[in-house]
Amino acid sequence: MRRWRRWGIPAVLLVLAVLPVVGLRAVPAHGAADWPSLRHPLGIDVLGRDFLGVLAHGAADFVGPGLVAVLLLLGVLAGRCLLATRRPVLDPAPASDSAWFLLAAPPRLLLVMVAMLLFDEPSPWVAAAVVLALYLPIALDEATTRLRDLAHGQVLAGLVAHGLSPARIAVRHLLFGHLRDAASRHAAMLFVQVAFTQIALSWVFGAAATTPGLGVSWGMEFKRYAAQLPTTTTVCLPDVACAPHIAALHAALLLAVCVGLLGGLLRETEE
Repeated sequence: MRRWRRWGIPAVLLVLAVLPVVGLRAVPAHGAADWPSLRHPLGIDVLGRDFLGVLAHGAADFVGPGLVAVLLLLGVLAGRCLLATRRPVLDPAPASDSAWFLLAAPPRLLLVMVAMLLFDEPSPWVAAAVVLALYLPIALDEATTRLRDLAHGQVLAGLVAHGLSPARIAVRHLLFGHLRDAASRHAAMLFVQVAFTQIALSWVFGAAATTPGLGVSWGMEFKRYAAQLPTTTTVCLPDVACAPHIAALHAALLLAVCVGLLGGLLRETEE
């Protein structure tokens, strides 16, 4: 488990970061909906677009904001570790109480939608900022608890006594050392929360709810394919690719990607 958190979580985040580059834009393909082929490995969707391009371009809706939010979270945790090096023997901070978690209590999606109303145009960066602000108290509380344990065990005092620079202690020995597992879990959880928030917004309001002009988003594609699924009245010609069946395939593929990548990250946030 620890080995997976060390390499698996960064690997999944890297895959998600590279995914938008695979298909820089979801351009219309030739012909109508069609099954996977050598030219179109994941087939052509009901709008005549290469589904691999749809999948890749739609990830841009949350990958950039999610990764920036993760970097900001790690920066705040690094600052918290740096502050702990100033008091290596005493408690690095007073014990937190339940009031601290009130900052993380409000409904995430509701606050994101309220924040969107304050701007002329919607932005995924606003949504990511709200999610980050709501998540910071949770991550900081665990970091404070762990740093306090290290202070009681004289670990912080020992690192400072070796003459290492505060920045090196904070980043290398604390954030990516003693707190590495916790930092990985919180980074994965934050990224998943940003991703699912963007997907939910685009499902409810369409792609324009997150990024002006973005015509592709996973939430909107889920909604589109769900409306095209085969029913008891669906009739398909034997020699023609059946659009409802292809929509079902693409809905299943998109769900599998969400479960495999985002769900996999969420699973690793458990202790």
